[in-house]
Amino acid sequence: MRTPTHRRRTRAALVCVLAVSPITAAGSASATEKTITVTEGTNLAVTASPRDGTLVFDLQGQLFSLPRDGGTATPVGDDLLDPFWPVFSPDGKEIALQSYADGMFHITVISPDGRTSRQLTHGEHDDLQPAWSPDGTKIAFSSDRAGAADIWTVDVRTGETRKVTKGATQKSQPTWAPDGKSIAYVQGTGIESVDVDTGAVRSVVPPGRSFLGAPSWSPDGRALAFLRSGKEGRTLMVSESGTVRQVGTYTDVFPFPARWLSGHELVYGANGKIAVSDTATGAGRAVPFSATFTVSRDQYARKNHDFDTRQPQPVRGIAGPALSPDGRSVAFKALNDLWLLPVDGKPRRLTHDQFSEWDPVWSPDGGRIAYASDKAGTEDLYVLDVAGGGEKRVTSLPGAEVSPAWSPDGKKLAFEDQDGLLSTVDLTSGAVTKVLGPLNTPGRPSWSPDGRFLTLTVSAGQRNQILLVDVAAGTTRTIEPSPYGSVSTRGDDGPLWSPDGHWLAFSQDSAIHLLPVDATGTPAGQARRITDEASDAPSWSGDSKTVLYLHNGTLRLTTVDGEQTRDIPLDLTFTQDKPDSGLVIHAGRLWDGRHREPRTDVDIIVVGNRIRRIEPHREDRQRAGWQFIDASDQTVTPGLVDMHNHQEMRSRFFGDRQGRLLLSYGITTTRSTGDPAYRALEDREALASGDRIGPRFFMTGEMLEGSRVSWEFARPVRDERQLALEMSRVRSLGYDLVKTYQRFRNDWQAEVTEQAHEIGIPTTSHYLYPAIAHGVDMKEHLAGPSRWGFGFSHEGSQGGAYEDVIQLAARGGMPFSTTLFSSSSLLADDPGMVTDRRLSALYTRSQQEILHAKLLCAQGKGPCGFLDADAARTRKEVDLIKRLLAAGGTVLTGTDAPLDTTAVSLHLNVRAMAKYGVDPFQVLQSTTLLSARQLGVERDLGSVEEGKLADLVITDGDASRDVNRLIDVRTVVKNGKPYTIDDLTAPFRTPPPGAPR
Repeated sequence: MRTPTHRRRTRAALVCVLAVSPITAAGSASATEKTITVTEGTNLAVTASPRDGTLVFDLQGQLFSLPRDGGTATPVGDDLLDPFWPVFSPDGKEIALQSYADGMFHITVISPDGRTSRQLTHGEHDDLQPAWSPDGTKIAFSSDRAGAADIWTVDVRTGETRKVTKGATQKSQPTWAPDGKSIAYVQGTGIESVDVDTGAVRSVVPPGRSFLGAPSWSPDGRALAFLRSGKEGRTLMVSESGTVRQVGTYTDVFPFPARWLSGHELVYGANGKIAVSDTATGAGRAVPFSATFTVSRDQYARKNHDFDTRQPQPVRGIAGPALSPDGRSVAFKALNDLWLLPVDGKPRRLTHDQFSEWDPVWSPDGGRIAYASDKAGTEDLYVLDVAGGGEKRVTSLPGAEVSPAWSPDGKKLAFEDQDGLLSTVDLTSGAVTKVLGPLNTPGRPSWSPDGRFLTLTVSAGQRNQILLVDVAAGTTRTIEPSPYGSVSTRGDDGPLWSPDGHWLAFSQDSAIHLLPVDATGTPAGQARRITDEASDAPSWSGDSKTVLYLHNGTLRLTTVDGEQTRDIPLDLTFTQDKPDSGLVIHAGRLWDGRHREPRTDVDIIVVGNRIRRIEPHREDRQRAGWQFIDASDQTVTPGLVDMHNHQEMRSRFFGDRQGRLLLSYGITTTRSTGDPAYRALEDREALASGDRIGPRFFMTGEMLEGSRVSWEFARPVRDERQLALEMSRVRSLGYDLVKTYQRFRNDWQAEVTEQAHEIGIPTTSHYLYPAIAHGVDMKEHLAGPSRWGFGFSHEGSQGGAYEDVIQLAARGGMPFSTTLFSSSSLLADDPGMVTDRRLSALYTRSQQEILHAKLLCAQGKGPCGFLDADAARTRKEVDLIKRLLAAGGTVLTGTDAPLDTTAVSLHLNVRAMAKYGVDPFQVLQSTTLLSARQLGVERDLGSVEEGKLADLVITDGDASRDVNRLIDVRTVVKNGKPYTIDDLTAPFRTPPPGAPR
């Protein structure tokens, strides 16, 4: 259980490193604690003591002990142990489990009362699913320490490990035969057994169409219990004497081994219960329990968002800075344009238009800059003459071309497209040549000085590794930046080859590192760190003596030895966009966000960016010099909020379309749940300044992750020193949120939450508990990816969530976001959504194809992708929403766009909730007022009230009664400025100026 002692312990462990990058608290948070008792569990794992039958079970990441006949459960250990897969030793004196306490899964043994523990395995490996040998001297487990997952054993006394199985196939979930001579395990869709001494393998349960798991031998070795998963659910099976039969009647058996109480009784978790089944008689019973959790909800002063100030603010959103070859100038993106900054001078705009520019990079001679822009309708590459100002479009492919990199001779550009395809374009002939791919969201490419190789960051082995590509041969090699290390992100963090060919520069552990290499890119030594502060986006000078990088919004130069470092002053500010005009909207109906019933026939009077008054309509309200909108036969609602969005994930491919698209669907506010930090900050500043059209953006940087990463915008954190750097970036760049991801340690999550609350910003994650016990503010997804051995978190069992999830979330005050991917099934109800003119203008070609495929899936006319168009799943998830709401919980609309379809998916989420039984009033509030409350801006947003910001949507029909009408947007008002659909689509509805016709 979480107590103040836990926080003090975690903070004490970080005191020394926090001194490296101090974080001054803006205020203190006080915690309100409450206890919540539950009598059901979701995905609970149970084990039984062979000594007295005492049960120990893992519920929501907390171990509990329970008398064999049930009753009140007693906590075992604290909530930072992060236990999983518990199993008693044969003598009942210890419990083995896999623990994630240090940031990797390791086999740990604890005493039954939790007072003592010993970690048996160590290292940068995941050691999973422990199983005791019958004599109690060894523990079998599954591990990836030799590459593919194999079965290993560890000696309980000496810690010596031994690999038991061979081959490249994945093997998991071991169980010892009672004679100790063999170990059974899951392989593919079957169960095999390996002889411990000889390595001989035999089939125990042949592969089939169903997924099998969690095998467990009976004490006499005559029967094997296991789980079978299929359309009917997950059931408990027993194989004995060649016959396989189901045990018990449960269809949501939790994915852990059933433990044998005797030669014929099994105890296991299923359908929210601790179940006991007799394999001989078929009799069954439930073991009643009550388990009490202590949760903590922090009370803290939220960050102040000043939406009205006209004071100049410093630009810190510097994206993709590039140092000129002579080291005298920096090109970068800020405020929706490209800029040129002399090292000792004032910045000047290189571009000044409404379109999007990305990824500036200098030619080897320093005379030209290549970049990507959507000024011709799609993201293409351009080359700009720095001195003369003239430019040339050099690609015009149907998709998006981004991330240009000059060849050393200046004759070609390497680039990537939206699918991660690496290509080159000849600048004279325009010929495009494929080099490699497609790849999974690679980083930006960099040429070797001799032009033979390209290097870039790719995802390999759950880390961000360096890929070396032989351009002529098309062959590749992958190298580690350091043992078990990762490049910080697959974006602007390198590697970049030095012009003299001796180094690869990249950010690792959030500091700039240099890796010595030979002419082929082969490492010639170990990487060394040349900065001690949060450092991103390295760039070389032409003489290879200086490296430019970003430190918390400041441009800095350092020498290759890291000894001489200085700032590059950036005298660049922006002023928030705020209209000085007046606006009157005559609303036939106004749903204000607070009251169930709409008001009728009212005038909404907007002065500047705020609502001055709301009054009964008067015909004489049309004032000279004021804009008037006649919505007398329409409905006005608050602007909509997407609370789970990765706005920068595809922004380079979307370009200027993205913000316009979101507004055109009534979405006036978005909240990032993980994005490249500097690109997100640039977006927030460009939107605030009016240099880009789009919703308000509450940004965060990269998701804080453990040492293994999957997404390109997750940042691996490996030690406390780096954690301090991450929090310095959070403070200096003014994050609005911190998100911790799947493999981030629980104790670090608690510390991050405490520090974030001190500066007034919330935290979020994919976890319910123990996050809720450490003040984490919100949980993303009804059922999202987790670090455990199955696909979805504790609240994602096949049978849905049980009382533990409902009560912890509702009574503990932990909001969930919806992210109903399967709601695309509702496209079948309204196929016209796919051909909407907004999408024709503002979706890219690939996005249109994806949405059309979702429609075909929904209609049963085409294949379905991951979670697509599954009406049964949608109904099940909405049922969970209804149960949460009925218990007093909060659910907020979020989409996970662009993983789901941008803008359209918000309306599908809303429609799905209403279709399957959520009160329309609650649906509407989930995407307006309640979202604003969670953002900490209820005094400014979320409802249509006097004094609030004028973020409004004008739709046909009565959306207060039919949420389907929310999509019928006619005009959207953001910050007091109205936009029609024609206004928003115009730049992409017709070819932009200068584009080929």
